[in-house]
This record gives sequence, structure tokens and C-alpha cells, in this order.
Amino acid sequence: MDIEEKIQLITRNLQEVIGEEKLRSILKERDLKIYWGTATTGKPHVAYFVPMSKIADFLKAQCEVTILLADVHACLDNMKATWELVCYRTDYYENVIKSMLKSIGVPLDKLRFIRGTEFQLSKQYTEDMYRLSSLATEHDAKKAGAEVVKQVDDPLLSGLLYPGLQALDEEHLKVDAQFGGVDQRKIFVYAEKYLPMPEMGYTKRIHLMNPMVPGLTGGKMSSSEEDSKIDLLDSSESVAKKLQRAFCEAGNTDNGVLAFIKYVLFPLNEDSGFSVEKGNVRLSFSKYSELEEAFLKQEVDPDSLKRSVERCLNKLLDPIRNDFDSEANRKLTMDAYPKVMTSVVGELERNDTAEKNSISNSLVALELEKEAKYQLIAKNLKAVVNTDGLRKILTERDPHILWGISTGGKPDVSYFVQMCKISDFLKAGCKVTVILADLHSFLDNRKTPWNLMSARSAYFEKVIREMLLSIGAPIEKVSFVRGTDYQLHKDYTLNVYRLSTIVSVRDAQVAGEDAIRQVEHPLLASRLYPLLQSLDEEQLKVDAHFGGEDQTKIFQFAQKYLPKLGFKSRIHLIGHTAPKLPGGKVGLTEEESKIDLLETKKNLKKKLGKTFCEPGNIDNNPILAFIRHVLIPLGDGRGFALKRPAEFGGDISFSDYVSLESAFANQEIHPADLKNAVEVYLNDLIEPIRTAFQNSANAALITSAYPPPKKEAVAKGGGGGGGGKDGDKPSPVALDIRVGKIVEVKKHPTSETLYVLSVDLSESEPRLVVSGLANILSSDQLLNRLGVFLCNLRPATLLGVESKAMLLCASRNEPKFIELLDPPSSSKPGDVIFLKDGLSESCSQKSELKKKLWEKLQGDLKVNADGKFVWKDSPFITELGDIMCKTLTGVPVK
Repeated sequence: MDIEEKIQLITRNLQEVIGEEKLRSILKERDLKIYWGTATTGKPHVAYFVPMSKIADFLKAQCEVTILLADVHACLDNMKATWELVCYRTDYYENVIKSMLKSIGVPLDKLRFIRGTEFQLSKQYTEDMYRLSSLATEHDAKKAGAEVVKQVDDPLLSGLLYPGLQALDEEHLKVDAQFGGVDQRKIFVYAEKYLPMPEMGYTKRIHLMNPMVPGLTGGKMSSSEEDSKIDLLDSSESVAKKLQRAFCEAGNTDNGVLAFIKYVLFPLNEDSGFSVEKGNVRLSFSKYSELEEAFLKQEVDPDSLKRSVERCLNKLLDPIRNDFDSEANRKLTMDAYPKVMTSVVGELERNDTAEKNSISNSLVALELEKEAKYQLIAKNLKAVVNTDGLRKILTERDPHILWGISTGGKPDVSYFVQMCKISDFLKAGCKVTVILADLHSFLDNRKTPWNLMSARSAYFEKVIREMLLSIGAPIEKVSFVRGTDYQLHKDYTLNVYRLSTIVSVRDAQVAGEDAIRQVEHPLLASRLYPLLQSLDEEQLKVDAHFGGEDQTKIFQFAQKYLPKLGFKSRIHLIGHTAPKLPGGKVGLTEEESKIDLLETKKNLKKKLGKTFCEPGNIDNNPILAFIRHVLIPLGDGRGFALKRPAEFGGDISFSDYVSLESAFANQEIHPADLKNAVEVYLNDLIEPIRTAFQNSANAALITSAYPPPKKEAVAKGGGGGGGGKDGDKPSPVALDIRVGKIVEVKKHPTSETLYVLSVDLSESEPRLVVSGLANILSSDQLLNRLGVFLCNLRPATLLGVESKAMLLCASRNEPKFIELLDPPSSSKPGDVIFLKDGLSESCSQKSELKKKLWEKLQGDLKVNADGKFVWKDSPFITELGDIMCKTLTGVPVK
């Protein structure tokens, strides 16, 4: 069989083929590898003969064909069946599809059957699922599944996962092409967009699409709509009855009966054709077009057509009915599709209520020792959710408490707030498990790159141990576990999928909004974050989960959803927000916003000096908050001592925080004296940690976890354009950076790798900008896009075209990826971009920027871990807000 004959067989009766040139190229070298997947939900019906007939074509064309029994997809598709039923239904699907193929003469030995659970729960596949979810936006995932996943007013998170898994199947099944109905088109486009991204590194596949066969009532033939389909096990009487009710208007060719003949009966009977008995006359048609024309002219009437289809259909169904007349297959059918189905979710909710009542009714009086433990556990917490549950556990045993920490950024002195509480838990006899949440950190907008997850976890574990030792905590009952130690395992992944089938996208969004960085176009990964944090409670079999105020909504989420999977609700211990030195909530990102645990004494003093501490102001005062939540508790009743010269009142000590706060409010204590005292305490706390990390092995942990950025070599000297004389410290005020709108995109006349952009900067005419993005971004992705432009470099001629500005982009080398920076959404062309920490200058005052100065300054331009465009640690802003990068973090800007 030559290539053209194979292509004709592979593509006949298809509505669309994406990648026909690639199809032809592969067939010149070898046979094509194709897969077709079906979610094992409702009972297969006669419309399944449409893909079966195409599978027959593929096999005739000598293709290697894999049939995926998509049991995981079935679970994800809006809980059309419970997980237990899906297992039975997958067995049923395999048996009935094999029986269908035998009935049309397809040899089974040329086919491969595989179930989703055979590979979709593997570690490698699960890693890919999380990597893909960190790239795909919620919008794209929802759009991709719009034609396939059941659409509801409050969509479930599982519907967003569905397209990604179908895309990944192409890679993990190692196929060249995926075959499906045209309703799969958006998923196919989704796969073509995301699989080839540098972060994934997979190739585009060929996509073969069948038309959708109308149901007998006129719409899509659906497994879940009884009247729209003829079941494969329907009796001949039922087939006749359903066909009699089928829409088939005389002379109207747009009907399900004709469609079934076209896409099933003709391909399966290409040698004998199709015949219609009209009275005593037998009309034979060798081609479908002949039959359609006869029906259009009303030479064939609907009743005669239906009787002929009934005869052919029963001939196809008889072997399947015979196969399923066995005792084993009858039992399988009953197990897979029981007549009455109880709501599992409702049953679980009733069981959960009974369990809660049981706990409440079994409370007993606590001994004094147990009450003392309770008070130590609850001390200085903002809230204890389920105090009765905690007291009950204390009457039986010591509690097991979980604390998780995302391994993004670097731990700083604010972590002593959590360490103080962990020390309390340990002193109360509790067992404490610390999750080094490396996967969470990746899911949170890739705060930790995948390749640094292991090194970051090693550093976090070491530094947390040293912190606990520095405050005298008994660490014998502390254990550390990394998220990826268990979160990529089969059972855990299956629970993620199960949970996603009952969690709405809205609930997942609300749960994570205080803990996860919010961006304009949220990634699918951010919606998975609360699910994993909730499931950790069950996976690690803990009694209680400890976290800050920003975790409150995730804790509420866990209390709502875990019981719906049959898991018990946990106790939640909510601590206070860690005070930031120099101010606000701690983010682990900008260097000057925190005091590192290895900070030198000189830098510590400098940063404390910058910390907000207004005389007499006790509101939002980070110095006072740190004393309250760290230094006073660590004093173990010794209070807080403050040394000062005799002329300023001499030394003074406070036995509790309330008296200290009152004295500060009355301005009896000066901020400088308070800072000096905190400096002494802090140096005492972190000195053992500094010492520990002087060890070469520990120092190597830092380098591995936080490798220094690769900087381009910069020539000595510089100056010009605001930089001053050679040797002067370069200043970013020399940069004339503005918002520009790309109004035209053309290919460079002599280079395939360059674009020539016309950019509106609110000047008399657009500037031409030459940009090397032609092999990276399409012209459609750039046209009418707002960008960030450096406007005062000397114009440069690039291959004959003068470029009068430079487009600034975030850039990552391994794997290679470039992304435009985003000004605030309401920005206009010409808006000035300036440093938040300094005054802006009008553009007319900015002199031409010399190349050497630009090279010096460029080395400190980057996107920080929060996705902000910064110079060193100072953010660039417009009057409307920050300049952001959607997905890349911790990378240089070039």
C-alpha cells in the first residue's frame, strides 16, 4: 500500500486534520502511531461504531493503534460516576469495545488497550501535570474543555484538569497522532499550544477529527441521554421503537438516521454498499451521495430508510448481545450501571455529622496536666478551631501537629514567630511534622524553579533545625518531610483528582487568595494549591494543622471538603501574621524588606534602623510585634530588658508585653532605644545560626539553593547619561523607560529572527524598534500589546534598519523562555516608568544613555520572586502601579 492510499484511508470521512504535512512526512519513514481515548462514563451506544469504523481504517492503513480507557478522565468529568463505579465501568467498556470491534471484523491482536490509571498516576506523569498547570492559565484550561466537559454554573476544578491530562496522554503514550471527535478540537489546540513550550519540551502531535453524529432526536448522541441513543445491548424491539421515534423528515437530509448510515454503515460495507427495501422494490446504493440524493428527491421515504437501518443495526448488535448474555458479563453490566445509585457525597456528609456528634458527646474532664498542655499549645495563638477536639485528644495521647512551609525565597528572622509556637508544641509533648512544601512553592507562580526544589528543601531543613536549637526547643519529636516525597505518589494523586471533582473553581480561588500571589491571569496551578495543603492533613495522619492568618481560608476549605471524601476534619491552630522587619507582612523576596538569618551585625543594625517605629505609635509597629510574638515568649517569664544611658532614664525591664506597650504609647521609651534592645536580642538569636553556616558543607547548601545569577561581563568605567565620571556608582535615574504600544509588526527584510516594530510612545510619530523575537512570539502575540521600552539608548542600525528604542523582556536561559513585561492594565502609551524608591524625572531631562552605563545597570534589572520588575530590590512603577511579569520570576530583564 503506497502513501497516498494510506492517507486516503486515514483521513476519509474526517471533518478536519491538523498537521497533514507532518502526517505525510511520518508515513514516508514508518507507520503512524495513533491513539483514541474514551472516558468510561455512560454506557457506550451505537454511535461508538463511528470511531470503531475509523479505527478499522487506521488498521487497514497499517497504523499502530492504542485505545485509552480513560478512567481518570471519567472521574474528572463532573462526577458522572463515583470512583468505585468508574472501575466497574472501565471493565465494561473494555469488554464491550472488544465485542464491537469483533462484530465489524477488526482483529484485536493489532490493537493495544491501556487504562489511564496504568500511567496517569505515575510520578513522571504527575510531575508533568503540575508543570503544565504552572504554565496554563485558568482561562485557557476552561476554554479548552468547553465542548467536552459538562458545563455548569459553578464549574468544578476537575474540569480544568481534564484538557491537560488529555494533552499529556499524547506524550506519555508516545504516539504521533490523536483521534477524536470535532468536539475535542479546543483540547487539541490547547495541546498544540502548551506541549511544545520550553518548560515542557514536547512535540506537537497530529490531530484527526471525526464529525459529530447527530442523535436520534436531532442533537449530539449522548451516553447520558437515554432517548438520544440506541444502547449496544438494546433488544431488537427496543431498537425498532427508538428508530421509529427518530427524527427523519421526508426530503430533509439533516437527520441522525442518514448521518449514521454515512459514517457507520457505508464505511463498514464499502464493498456491498447499502440497500433500501421499498415495498417489493430493493434499491441499492454504492455511494452515500447516491442515497442522499434519492432521499432528497423523496425517492426513498423515512419509514423504508429506518427499516433498512434497523436490519443492518441488529446484524451489528447480535454478536455483542450474545457476548453479554454470559453470566459474567451480565453481572459486570449490573455492577457498572446499577439501577439505583446512592449519593456518595451525601452519605459521607451524614457520616461526618455523626462523627462530630460522637466527639462532642464523649468529652471528659481533663486532668490538670492535660489542661496545662492545652494552655501551652493554645498560648499566643489567634484562634484554635475545634477546641473540644483538641482537649479530647489530650485526654488520650499527645497530639500530632503539622506545620508546612513553602520553600520559596529565604527564611528570615520573622520565622522565629513560628519557631516559638513549634517550641511550645514540643514542650507540651506534641509530635511535630514539618512539611518542606517544595511542590507548593513551585505551584505558587513558580517561586521555586523545578530544578532547585531539592536544594531549597535541604537548606530550609538545616536552617529550621538551627533556629529551633537556637531558642532551646527540644527537637527529638520533630520530623521533616518534603512534599515531593509523597505528593507525586499514585494514591495521593488519585485523591487530588477525586477532590477536584467536588471542588468548584470559585472555592479553590477563594481558599488560596490570601496565601498565593494573585496575578491578572491566574495559572491553573494556583487553584491546585489549597487541595494539596488540605490533603496533606490526611496523608500524614495528623491531628492538627498549624499556620498563619493567611492560611485561614485554606483551613476552612479543608474542613469543608475533606469529610466529603470520607476523611476526618482536623483541628486548626491559627497563629499571628509574622511581623516584617522593616515593615508589613513578610514576603520572602526583596532583599531590603527582611533580615536574613545569616545577616551580618552591620547589616542587621542598618535594617533595624530603617524599620518603621514611630514614637508613641503602637499600631502596625513591627518592632513591638516582634517583641510580643518572639522575644517576650522566649523570655520564659523573664520579661524584656532595655538598656539606655542614665541621662535618658537608665536601664529598664518589663515583666510582660502589656506594660511595655503602655510605656511606648506614653512615649516613655524612645524608638531608638527599643531598636537597640531588639538588635542585642536578635544578634544573640542568630549568632548560633551564623556559626553553623560557617561550616563549608552548610555554606555549600546556600550556594546550591540560591545560585548566583549569571551576569554579563561589564567593562570598567562607564559614566555618561546620568552615571557621572568613570568609576562613579551607576544610577538608574539615567534610564528613560516608558510604556509603549506596538501598533505594527513586520518581519525584518533581511533576517528571519528579527521583527521591526512600530511603537506608539505618545510622540509625534511611532518609533521603529528592531526586536529579536521573531522565532519566539508570533506577530499576533505582539500586535496592539503594551510593553516596556528603554527610550534613550543611542539609535542602532541592525542589518540596515535603525532601531530607536529597546523592548525590555524577562529572560530565562535554561530552558530558554522570554516573556514581555506588563504595565498596569489602564496604562497609556508614553506613561513614564520610574523607581518607587526615588523621584522620577521628566523624559526631556534624560540625556542619551551611553552603552557602558547601560551594561552596568542592566546587570541589576530583574523580575523578583513576586513577579515585579525591579532594579536590585527597588520596584519600577508607573502612576498606576507595578510593572509585572505574568509567569517568570527570579530572572534577569534584558
